[in-house]
Amino acid sequence: TTFEEKYPGASEVTWTNYNEPYTTIDWEWTGWPMMDQNDYVVAYDWNGADYYTWYDQDGNWIGTTSVVTDYSTLPSGVNNTLKKQFNGYTVLSADKEVDKNREAYELELEKGSDKLKVLIGTDGTVLKKKGSVDGEKVKEKTDVK
Repeated sequence: TTFEEKYPGASEVTWTNYNEPYTTIDWEWTGWPMMDQNDYVVAYDWNGADYYTWYDQDGNWIGTTSVVTDYSTLPSGVNNTLKKQFNGYTVLSADKEVDKNREAYELELEKGSDKLKVLIGTDGTVLKKKGSVDGEKVKEKTDVK
């Protein structure tokens, strides 16, 4: 019922018990509670995009991710950060992550041999960053209150 209210018109809906690891997102980055096989993941198409939503065993919504295929639709804050802090990088993939506390975008970036995964809030704040730049490992986390 909670799912149908939140995502009316969803199609190709498939419910399964959570089975780790779930490769769609970097679970460590979400900050979501750890899940087990008593919890659920639902994969579906909504408004023409692929979505994944997680619920705990009591039916409480944990979070939702969706695949972003048109990078021009990223929020202006995310695009501004990409231009200012990651100029010259190519976006290889993008996923939107939503939970009760935030909306953010997990992006895989590449520039030559440099590869980064970044998590950027809709306002453009870089929440997390990891990968390699100029042969050096990079791992940063921004504390946001």
